[in-house]
Amino acid sequence: MSAIELLPHLHLVAGAVNTGMLVSGDHALLLDCCDSVTPKRLAGLGVRNVDLILCTQHRRPNVAGAYPFVHAGAALIAPAAERPLFEDVSAHWADWRNRWFVYHQQPSTQVLARPLPVHRAVAEGDVVEWHGHRVRVLATPGATAGAVSYLVEAGGQRVCFCGDVLCGPGQVWDLYSLQKGFGVIGDYHGFLGNRPQLVDSLRRLERSGAGVLVPSHGSPILQPAAAIETTIARLDEAWRNYSSVSALNFYFPHLLEETAADPARMAPAETAEPPAFVRRVAYTSFAVVSETGAALLVDCGHDSVVDTLQQWRRRGEIGDVEGCWVTHYHNDHVDALPRFAQAFGSPIYADRSLAEVIAHPSRFFLPCISPNVAPAVRVTDDGESWDWHEFRLTAFHLPGQTLYHGGLLVEGHGTSVLFVGDSFAPTGLDDYCAGNRNFLRPGHGLRRCLDILRRYRPDWLVNQHQTRAFRFSDDQLDYLEATLVRREALLTELLPWPHPDFGTDEWWARVYPYQQEAVAGARIALGLCLTNHSAEPVRARVEPVLPDGWALDGEDASTEVQVPAQTSGLPYPDHGPGDGQTRHWVRVPDTAPPGRYVIPFRLTWDDRYLGQFRHCLVDVR
Repeated sequence: MSAIELLPHLHLVAGAVNTGMLVSGDHALLLDCCDSVTPKRLAGLGVRNVDLILCTQHRRPNVAGAYPFVHAGAALIAPAAERPLFEDVSAHWADWRNRWFVYHQQPSTQVLARPLPVHRAVAEGDVVEWHGHRVRVLATPGATAGAVSYLVEAGGQRVCFCGDVLCGPGQVWDLYSLQKGFGVIGDYHGFLGNRPQLVDSLRRLERSGAGVLVPSHGSPILQPAAAIETTIARLDEAWRNYSSVSALNFYFPHLLEETAADPARMAPAETAEPPAFVRRVAYTSFAVVSETGAALLVDCGHDSVVDTLQQWRRRGEIGDVEGCWVTHYHNDHVDALPRFAQAFGSPIYADRSLAEVIAHPSRFFLPCISPNVAPAVRVTDDGESWDWHEFRLTAFHLPGQTLYHGGLLVEGHGTSVLFVGDSFAPTGLDDYCAGNRNFLRPGHGLRRCLDILRRYRPDWLVNQHQTRAFRFSDDQLDYLEATLVRREALLTELLPWPHPDFGTDEWWARVYPYQQEAVAGARIALGLCLTNHSAEPVRARVEPVLPDGWALDGEDASTEVQVPAQTSGLPYPDHGPGDGQTRHWVRVPDTAPPGRYVIPFRLTWDDRYLGQFRHCLVDVR
């Protein structure tokens, strides 16, 4: 495959990410190194020796091709702030905090599977000299916390390899990489939190004097100033749209002061004390208490919930606790489910979308996920109704704060209450974490939740974190819907994908199971689940990158699958078109030492190679 000449001696080699190639004779300096850039491919371009590899960031698609060149003597240059993510990757993968609960976004999920030695760490203002060429380093954090860009000068012109600061005029590669805490909040609540830092990086590129920007993803940008201004304007408009109906305006009323006077901000909904049969227990839990004394718990995230229920029973305030309805999988809603089952011997109910996550959490990697296994979960279907004492209960798939979420409508005593988990607040929408998988498509995500509110007209909504019930007026429901419709249009402009949900839903491609245990010599199954947010079916090709000595068992190196259009994000057909799935059978070597193995997957989506985009964990015992 040929290379594109940008300047004399400076070329671009296309792949999952753009790799720059500065050439002197048969020697080269590379800027990033996709795994499709191989020694054989470079030899076809006249390059016999790679001397230096300059990395804009630590993520696998950008650097996974470096291993053979480094083993042959190339020196790796990496951002100083990200050096441990090249050299000490085993510490990252062994850290419990990077597997469970997971309230942070950086350093993302694309850390290398194997270490790479760093010859030199660089930061803002450093210069790399090679064969008479000078490459200046610019600090451009945003998509990753320590990312840098490289400014190459040749023949009086400047070309800047800028990583993922932007990917085209007015566009960034994704939004989930910008999830970052600010003010008093951590990363989990920080949707678009890295926007100010990214804008600073865009301004630094603007001041660099580069005539061409080469992003990691996308074509070279020949009019940098216009591209940068459009990107900043679109980021600002997306932020204004998001903050106008954010639940953060309820939980942290002074946090979004910059938009406090924005006329687009929605006025808070009406609130009231919940009906008498709804009783707050502790932490994030409520109980529905029947006139018979029986109680139905909603969520159980802390031991104090079980303790409180037991105290109420001893005092005769309630009778039997007859079950627990789980709204969603987050650890502060499910951690104490094992103790609940032990204490009361009662069933645990959950929507089908959620049940597997809480019963088999090791199969998933998601924000706020708990390692505690919920025993004997009873699955409810969307729209299923049943009588419980004097109440009529109806279960829903309620994909609000997260895709893996249910709602419970309780009707009785002349009123109705919908337990919405964390999906709404009086100021709007709890959609502040991209990793939760909030879809924008009509009939999905929070737009589906709004459809349910309009259809069933509950008198009150109860959020597990709030003491008071609330309800939206018809005008507010219309405004929330219009804001989401507008958001879909804004993000369609800001993101380069066929549908913006690809750029907000980090887990549209996810390995299943994410983590499993095996013994040496075992045969295990690895696979990928693929959500297609676009309106057309897509052909995908998946290939695992196995550790040395591991082998596929009776299959080709790659698996192809046709993924239907607009799949549900779940593998269950009753929730809509099921996601595409691949499976590889792999044999663990008899000699495999015990330890954790990180297995990346190469993904080609609709003829576009995305590199080592996802990974799974196999713990050999």
